[in-house]
Amino acid sequence: MAGLARLQTRAERTNFEETSLHADVLDFIGQVRRAAPDLVRVGSLGRSAEGRDIPSVVLSGNGAFTPAAARRAGLPIAMVNANIHAGEVEGKEALLAFMRDMTMPTEAGGEPSLRSLLDQLTLVFIPILNPDGNDRISTENRKLDLVALEGQIGPPTGVGTRNTGEGWNLNRDYMKQEAVESNHLARFYGAWWPHVFIDCHTTDGSIHAYDLTYDTAHIDRSGHPGPIDYVRTRLLPSVSEAVFKGYGRRGFFYGNYRDQDDPTSGWETSPGFPRFGSHYRGLTGRLDILLETYSYIDFRARVETIGAYLLEIFRYVASHPTEVMEVADGAEWETMAAGQNPRPDDLVGINYGAARRAEDGSLVFDWPVHFLEEADIVAYDRPSIRARRIPGRRLVTYRAPHLARFIPSVSVPRPFGYLLTQTDIARKLRQHNVELSTLAEPMDLDVEAYVVLGSEKTTSPDICTGIERFETVLSVRKERRRVHFDAGTLFVPTGQRLGNLIVYLLEPESDDGLARWEFFDPSVRIGEPFHAFRLPAPIRLLTRKA
Repeated sequence: MAGLARLQTRAERTNFEETSLHADVLDFIGQVRRAAPDLVRVGSLGRSAEGRDIPSVVLSGNGAFTPAAARRAGLPIAMVNANIHAGEVEGKEALLAFMRDMTMPTEAGGEPSLRSLLDQLTLVFIPILNPDGNDRISTENRKLDLVALEGQIGPPTGVGTRNTGEGWNLNRDYMKQEAVESNHLARFYGAWWPHVFIDCHTTDGSIHAYDLTYDTAHIDRSGHPGPIDYVRTRLLPSVSEAVFKGYGRRGFFYGNYRDQDDPTSGWETSPGFPRFGSHYRGLTGRLDILLETYSYIDFRARVETIGAYLLEIFRYVASHPTEVMEVADGAEWETMAAGQNPRPDDLVGINYGAARRAEDGSLVFDWPVHFLEEADIVAYDRPSIRARRIPGRRLVTYRAPHLARFIPSVSVPRPFGYLLTQTDIARKLRQHNVELSTLAEPMDLDVEAYVVLGSEKTTSPDICTGIERFETVLSVRKERRRVHFDAGTLFVPTGQRLGNLIVYLLEPESDDGLARWEFFDPSVRIGEPFHAFRLPAPIRLLTRKA
């Protein structure tokens, strides 16, 4: 145990000149595991596309080292993911330091309050989700360019790439699940089913005065609103206040100026696509937290800042265990009940965009519809903002529209379930941990069918390096039909914990569903029914487990 006091991350031992390679991470984890075997279990999500191990680390003072044991312990489960974008390395370094500091005994210099957290909650760390991108170190990655409002300050020896070795942007892959790393994370998330999920990033963008911006899901008209509202109105403001008082680090909800020279033009968050992790986890009904350290403060400050936020989140969850678990579990139960007995007025938002034509005639989308809110944004004087000066000469608070919560442009009543006649969709649904079965016998059923009226392609940016990825945009008409279904037809009930996600995945007009990502393309025919049929009301079906 005394050896932990001398253990340092690569960032620490190089005075924050370097970041940890994959081998450094594995070596550090191994040393912590050997020094504190009663508090640490090391596992693996699986292998990356290039064959590197993606380690997981569970910290517990109660022996809660498996999902089943953690649930028996009756304590909150908090999962932290880092390095999904491997040029954004602060979360990785902070998690390694937490592994050491939380397991270090008092006599070796450990802090009792850190160790006691392991008696109050189960922590599950994924320190390096994107190991292939992590080890592509270059000073050209995230190179600072304040004129373009891009890049970051340090570490001077460089960082890895945003995308994986295969080129996938993992934080745009949650719905389509094309990268093997995404598959591993989804399976791991489904097994542990944490009450709280924290995703660590680093952001560039507008000139402001926040050390970190944070966020949660914004599509509360699609996922269960309970966890989203709790994180937005209670957990994050409390944590932000604690960090400012305890560490002097300023934070606010994630955003950028609509006009980069005008801080009053609007403070706007990212689009509401669940291809982004926060919005995806909002669909799953768990408490989600996005942490984005500010790339224009130095590397050491970024690691210290995200470490402070993580610690205060852990402390908040540990001091509100019943409340946190009831919010998450209550959303799960209510989602299941809603699907088992759907109401016609229970609408699920599935699309937040407005289509328009570009000058070349191509189909593009805007995301213009927001709730009308305002916020005070702490930044610098306007000359400093226009000059891209960091830090600015003086602090100024601006009042601006806060463009952070979305109103769906398309919503649908929640159905009892879906019947899928394109059965290869089962593989993609299983990747999301969706429960499904098949019809055990042929049946004629009254269903809601979508007749395909049109199909068009649009390009999809920021998806994969070197690959131009397209999306399918369908227009449909819903009608009642009597349809014959063969034995073996897939049945996907919405009365399960992922009921909201199922609706978003299977509706043909969803802006981020399986149809949008071309998985239904082989079966789409203009004038014919879309191959996902809706059962609007409960019905008894003879099914077999798929």
